[in-house]
Amino acid sequence: MALSAALTNKMTAAGVGMGTPGWTIVQNANFLPPIPGSAALIGDTDSQALRKLMNSYYTYGRASWTWAQSATAAAANGGLVKGLIAAVACGSFNQNFKWLAENGLGINGMGNGQETSNFITYPNKICIDSKWIGNVRTSKDSFQTMQCFKFTGHYWVTHGGINYDVCYNNTFTNVDEIVWTKLTQESDVTLTNKANVMPNQLFKLDKPMPNGTHLIMIQQAGNNGWPNWQLVTRESLMAL
Repeated sequence: MALSAALTNKMTAAGVGMGTPGWTIVQNANFLPPIPGSAALIGDTDSQALRKLMNSYYTYGRASWTWAQSATAAAANGGLVKGLIAAVACGSFNQNFKWLAENGLGINGMGNGQETSNFITYPNKICIDSKWIGNVRTSKDSFQTMQCFKFTGHYWVTHGGINYDVCYNNTFTNVDEIVWTKLTQESDVTLTNKANVMPNQLFKLDKPMPNGTHLIMIQQAGNNGWPNWQLVTRESLMAL
């Protein structure tokens, strides 16, 4: 869809010109045209526009971007959507989405959300990085089968009481909707000694699952440098 003159001018003034990732994302979002005589840049409501923008952003990311453990200063002030960087962490993915919505589309009232705990996401979630299929498995189920992620903290953005997480092209209203279970660092030295791991490499599941009561690090650096983990039972740890 061709962008309106007003939207083109605002995008260009923000430094998101033709050929940049942000321009492609906005162009492919299929926004409704603005109502004639209206000062609005697009015809969608803010919530409709954010969902369309997030879907287009995620689709672009699946083809072009990498989820890294951290990002350089180039990710700030729209650097990802300006094409200055292509590998960032969750905070930068979501902050660039927020920046594009505010500076490209003129959407106001956006905020930030955060979960600070160690936790596991619900299975069968497909992230914005097409090369990262997950970092949690069981003795029987592979990373590909689980499509599950262990995080130490996570970020998203907010608007109108809705949370928008572009890392998964997902909207939610309560953190419980994205946290399968929180994790508590194992303090029992009997278990950590049995497993031959450091305390921060073995966690108890706050909500035990049929396939495990604990999460143990099995690889220090997997895809994109992230650690890989396996769900295990206490009994299997004691049997080591």
